[in-house]
Amino acid sequence: MTLTAFSRYAAGVIAVVAFTACDDRAAPAPMDASVDGVAGANVDSSRLRHGEQIPFEHSWDLKLPGPVHTSWTGEAVPDLIFFQLDSDDHEIYAVDAMSGRTRWVSEPLPKPINLQPHVHRVVLPGQKADEFVNDDRLYVVSDDILFCFDIAYGQLVWRYHLPFSAASGAQAVGVEPNLRVFVGDWSGRVRVLSYIQEKAFPHVLWQWNLYSEVTASPVAREGLVYVGDHAGSMHCFELDREKVWSFKAGTGIHGQGVVRGRALYFGTTDNVFYALNRLSGEELGSLYLSAPIKRQPMTFSDEPNRVYVWTDHRDPRLGGLHAIATQADNIVLQDAQDRTKPSIEVERLTTAWFYPGVTRLVSSTPEHLYVTTTNSSLVQAVNRSTGKLDWAWKLDEGRGKRIGGDIVHVSQYQDPNDLNRSIYTVDGDGQVVAYRLFGYLPKDRVAAMSGKPAAPAAVAPPKAEAE
Repeated sequence: MTLTAFSRYAAGVIAVVAFTACDDRAAPAPMDASVDGVAGANVDSSRLRHGEQIPFEHSWDLKLPGPVHTSWTGEAVPDLIFFQLDSDDHEIYAVDAMSGRTRWVSEPLPKPINLQPHVHRVVLPGQKADEFVNDDRLYVVSDDILFCFDIAYGQLVWRYHLPFSAASGAQAVGVEPNLRVFVGDWSGRVRVLSYIQEKAFPHVLWQWNLYSEVTASPVAREGLVYVGDHAGSMHCFELDREKVWSFKAGTGIHGQGVVRGRALYFGTTDNVFYALNRLSGEELGSLYLSAPIKRQPMTFSDEPNRVYVWTDHRDPRLGGLHAIATQADNIVLQDAQDRTKPSIEVERLTTAWFYPGVTRLVSSTPEHLYVTTTNSSLVQAVNRSTGKLDWAWKLDEGRGKRIGGDIVHVSQYQDPNDLNRSIYTVDGDGQVVAYRLFGYLPKDRVAAMSGKPAAPAAVAPPKAEAE
């Protein structure tokens, strides 16, 4: 057996199969299918909190000119939340996430945004010694036109009528003149764009035919870009048309990968979660879950040995949120004849817990993930240690004083550093109401400071103190 073959065999043996179920490949459920009935049925009325029992406080509210089509945040620029209106102009509002102040409004866009936007930050040296400046850009695709906006002021930097039909959102790397923007298309290619600033000339720099659709936005880290396709292969490219490796996973890759350290994590539609060495493409481990994996896994900075994975299935008992424990390890080959053989790098993957029936993450703290389902205003606080429901909140009730009408949209986002701690709700008229958990302290830190047992949940300070 070759070293590579043995590596894959060992990784496969180590991976623990936590859930087994019939594979519903013939007609998988669409992502984010609404499962409100089942998700809400698991919430006992005694877990519901009201009024002052809720640790979140009203933070700010903003009346937008009309209903909201979509919203998003960017890990690179966490102080902003973006809303695209469902109007004739489809404009984008950039709003300060902490104060609710509108920073800028974009020029009209031709159509609603249906592909994942990309918030891009590059730190550049300033004019003085030891001075640095941020170059922040927002890339969105609307009606097969790629728009690049300056995030500081909302000005359009450039636009490009794509000579192909985009199937994925954009992933930008670097700045002009070394800018590279990766986009997948429906004809099975990954296209790479650049921009000549002096000539105001965006163009396709190079492309690579993968012979299968690319609908998951590429992911970049340290000069390498990772692209998954519907044929089930994950590819690694350098910035200037050099393929570093390809890994055949099986069936389709519909969601982005996520990078942490030397590992690349992603899932497939045949229910398998993979960990690869992102530099070599070698499989470090795999785990069979309960349903197809069609979205990007989630990692948090305070949990270096855990990855959260969404599964999607029309049966909500199979679809939901998995907490996967990860442990890097090395297996030393035992060979009496040759003791110089290198050890094999593996990633031990086990399921810590599974919370079924939810489809969206709307906020987080180091102790809880706040999850819900599509078209539902019931937020469930899932304990990150146990995977159990600690409490729940019907957002339509507010915190005793109702602001706005019935909620039709709750912003879905992930904050890897757990610093935002906000829930953003929108009603049918475009009234945005933000709730924030002010003065958060983890329970163990509260206990250490007071010398008393930890409180059941974090408690917000009085409103005047918070303000």
